[in-house]
Amino acid sequence: MTIIRDPELGIVTMLPLFMDWNIRRCNVKDCRTKPTTIISEPDQKLIFGLCEEHFQQGNVPGGCTYNLEFDNFDAFAQ
Repeated sequence: MTIIRDPELGIVTMLPLFMDWNIRRCNVKDCRTKPTTIISEPDQKLIFGLCEEHFQQGNVPGGCTYNLEFDNFDAFAQ
């Protein structure tokens, strides 16, 4: 798994990547927050975004499990 994020400058520096990879929201089910982190599998068949809250929730020993959803919601347009 690859984690892409800029903890110092946040969304500003990541925005071009979010747009290029068509990540418009945190992909955790029922979350409509702007993403701060990109997660991709090694083969890049699964690429998704996480908001800061969900990133921190999973950034612990043992991690956590998320239910993901992909739709056309655009948190940046809100």
